[in-house]
Order: sequence, then C-alpha cells, then structure tokens
Amino acid sequence: MAHMFSAGSRQVMSQAISGPIWPQYDFTVGAMLLLVCLSACVALAAGGGALDCPGGHRYSARGTAYYPADNPLEGGFVDMRGARLRTLQQFLAGSASYVSVAMDNHAGIAYGTSICIPEMNQRYNKHIVFKVVDTGSAFFGKGHSRIDICVSSQANSYDSTINGHLTLVFP
Repeated sequence: MAHMFSAGSRQVMSQAISGPIWPQYDFTVGAMLLLVCLSACVALAAGGGALDCPGGHRYSARGTAYYPADNPLEGGFVDMRGARLRTLQQFLAGSASYVSVAMDNHAGIAYGTSICIPEMNQRYNKHIVFKVVDTGSAFFGKGHSRIDICVSSQANSYDSTINGHLTLVFP
C-alpha cells in the first residue's frame, strides 16, 4: 500500500486498486458519459427535454386565437366563471401563471384543467401552461378537436402556430 502513494502514478494506483483493466474501464466510462451528454444536447436542440409534454392523453386539434375585447365575436374580458382572461403574451412576460383557453365545456373537461401543447412550447422555446377556463358556441360538439388560445390583441391572433394543427396533451 505504501508504494501506491509514494509512486504518484495513476497507472500504479489503478493496478493496485483494480488490476490492469482499470485504465481501459476509465476510458469506457468517460466515452459513455460523453455520448449521454451529447445525446441530451441534441434532444434539447431538437425541441426535446423541458419542452416536451410527458404522459397523459393526446388529441389532435385545430387551433385558433381570441383576444379580450368587448364585442360578441371575442366574448369580453372574463372567462366563463368571471375571472379575467390571461393572455399568451402576459404569460410570456411573466405576468400570468397560465394562458386562458376555450374548448367544448360539454366534453368532460373540468374548468381549470391544464393542457400542454408541444407545438407552442417549441414555437416560444418555453414550457407554457394552458388552462381550460372558457368556452363559446363555436365549440359545442367539438370535443377535444378545437381550441381557442387567448392572446393580447387582434394582431397577435394571426400567429401561424396557434392557427394550425396542435397536439393537446392532458394530464
């Protein structure tokens, strides 16, 4: 044992601890760790990781946008229970804890149910919390196939990601 510390050589220490295969094993573990790290980086760059929507039920839906306005088409400034609408832009700015969305309230979706939409997470490079808190006559009988996302203005309602095919992931 004393010669192991006095030699100061990694080779001598390795052989004393684990025999002659230790240096090869050390290289293999290092190479494996490098591959794991590279794989994680590639997954994150491709929109994976925190931007994914894990688990739950997945539905394909057509998305549209609406914004708080005092007119019959947009429906006002509050959700179906009287709480103020929370917009995507407020969420992105950090001033709202979720984004209000409207869906079919006869589809068995409880008020306040959270939804994850991977296309929106990838578009804005952030995990966005959507909550079903609103409805409207355009959603009756549509089930999980339609979603209206609350944005801050008419100009923001033209977002091509919102107005396209969306994957809705329920918990």
